[in-house]
Amino acid sequence: MRFTLSATVSALALLTGSVNALPAKQTQTYTPASNLDKLAKLMPKSALPAPDGLQLKYVVLGIGTQNYTCATGDEDAAPGTTGATANLYDIGTHLNNDPFAKWTIPSISPLALSLSSQPTRFTQNLQSLGFEHLLGHHFFSGASPVFALDHLSASPYPLTVVGKLNETDAPTSSCPGTNAEGAIKWLLLKDTKSLSQGGIDTVYRIETAGGNKPTTCKGQKAAFEVEYSAQYWIFGPKSVSYNVPS
Repeated sequence: MRFTLSATVSALALLTGSVNALPAKQTQTYTPASNLDKLAKLMPKSALPAPDGLQLKYVVLGIGTQNYTCATGDEDAAPGTTGATANLYDIGTHLNNDPFAKWTIPSISPLALSLSSQPTRFTQNLQSLGFEHLLGHHFFSGASPVFALDHLSASPYPLTVVGKLNETDAPTSSCPGTNAEGAIKWLLLKDTKSLSQGGIDTVYRIETAGGNKPTTCKGQKAAFEVEYSAQYWIFGPKSVSYNVPS
């Protein structure tokens, strides 16, 4: 693609929560796995269309908040949404060679969410599982979800601006969250406007835990957050090479 992308996304960047600008590039010496073909075969099945013809590039754990709003004076109204923010940790590299990955995958999001309010234990748990490497951030630019792997030393770093193509309810067995609010839906997200760089353009949000909004605004603030965790399986065209350090 033509790399007018940075200017395009920067112009869009009216972000929610504590993220006030497109993330600055932050590099690290850690290098993710460059071939996740084994792990791709273990992607949890759902009613979402399969990623046919695409290559799995990254699998990340998202820990953050779904962000909602309520109009004053109407407690019976359903909350609106202003998007989400999350840190993205590499789980694909370790899972790719884990003989127990098939059984580990469903447990990651619930465990991470349960420990997210305890920073020390959360960090220790990520380290014990080999998931401690922060790759980037998820946030919204206006109404568009953005996934920026800005902690990689690739230039340009992988980034995609996506829209929702499909959705399905989370399985009934999903973790309902810290306050039993329910798990947010599983999504298929795709860049349909060529606003991507670094070889990624398709994201599946699966294995969700928590994050759902209440049915009405009763008792809610004008703006509020609901903690969640999810796995994001990030794909791109097979013809595009990995933009990671050699």
